[in-house]
Amino acid sequence: MNRLAIISDIHGNLHALEAVLARISEFDVDGIVCLGDIVGYGPFPERCIDLVVRHCAFMVQGNHEEAVVDPDCAEQMNGAAREAIYWTRENVGPLHLNALNRMPKMAHIGIPGTPGSVMCVHDSPVPGPNDYVHDKQVAAQAFAGVETNICLIGHTHVPMVFEAPTLNPREPLTALELVAYLPNEPLPIRLEPDRRYICNPGSVGQPRDCDPRAAFAILELLVDGQASVFTVHRQSYDIAAAQRETQRAGLPTILADRLALGA
Repeated sequence: MNRLAIISDIHGNLHALEAVLARISEFDVDGIVCLGDIVGYGPFPERCIDLVVRHCAFMVQGNHEEAVVDPDCAEQMNGAAREAIYWTRENVGPLHLNALNRMPKMAHIGIPGTPGSVMCVHDSPVPGPNDYVHDKQVAAQAFAGVETNICLIGHTHVPMVFEAPTLNPREPLTALELVAYLPNEPLPIRLEPDRRYICNPGSVGQPRDCDPRAAFAILELLVDGQASVFTVHRQSYDIAAAQRETQRAGLPTILADRLALGA
């Protein structure tokens, strides 16, 4: 696979997911990767699961999937998130619950350690309390678990790329050694083959970078020693309709309000 679409953090937002999948169809990709959190917050968990399973060649389990199938995980979430998890659990049937439970926590595209291989996790490749890889200090810790040239993550809902100057995961890094990029459409980020990268496509269903449009990325994996390219794209969708459906479902009002804010 040389061209992949990367989606993450859909959170039951069917309107955003459908708009993003329609846009992705224009790129002639070889496959779609979903980095988790298909459910939670939004009112269409089953339909979003169906679309992801149908369209995605690779997917990993997010913390909201884990919370739906494991009640202990839900208790660690904030009030609105926890309430949405309870609602989701009551509105997802056994077949969909089984699909969520069977999702792996990590996936590899290609053979780890070989050129062009990609590691996929939802939050951080290093398990622990610092699972929101949102700055260089946390990213320096996360690179200790990155075994490939490229690691794809979601969870923060903010598009971001971190670059490490070494391919050796056993070499400790400091924040000062990393380079951080805030990718903006349509500017590509070059991923050099002699460095390591943690790449986040942002959120399809609930962006938190003050841009309410759905976010996704296209990853072009180049061969023969060339650089790969990671490009974040934004897609408008019917936010007002998504808000109405969230309110109609009886989910917390804040979950509908924040869709228009990108926060």
